[in-house]
Amino acid sequence: MTDAGNTEKARRPMSPRRKRYWIALGLAGVLGGILGAWMQATQDDPSTIGLVLISNAPLTPTFAIGASVIWIVGMIVSLLLYHRAVDDHEERAYLWAGTAAWYTLTLSAPTWWVLARAGLAPPADAMLLFLGALVVNAVVWLWLKYR
Repeated sequence: MTDAGNTEKARRPMSPRRKRYWIALGLAGVLGGILGAWMQATQDDPSTIGLVLISNAPLTPTFAIGASVIWIVGMIVSLLLYHRAVDDHEERAYLWAGTAAWYTLTLSAPTWWVLARAGLAPPADAMLLFLGALVVNAVVWLWLKYR
């Protein structure tokens, strides 16, 4: 394709579906950033800067309630927008990625729990299990979407 063709393609307006797609991803990113910044701001110990998301330090009740509400409402809205905007290819990638993440969780959570009960591992950490499933989800989704 020539440079003129690339320039023309770049100036083409975004379709409504593509706009919804980027709005959904942007909304999820902004909400995540707000929650992360708010969580960090509520910490009393300056030595935990940057570590608050992976620590098990106590949170203030106000933050916990607010973050829970923002997480649930924000995820519902952004997921509804996202699912209205995806095409068949991305939907298939997303469904396989979710399945892989679910399998990761169903394998790792009971295994960790049993090992912890036998004193062979520390107590199971729900957030680490969740983050592990998210990593698997992201890797599978990226691979299927962009291969």
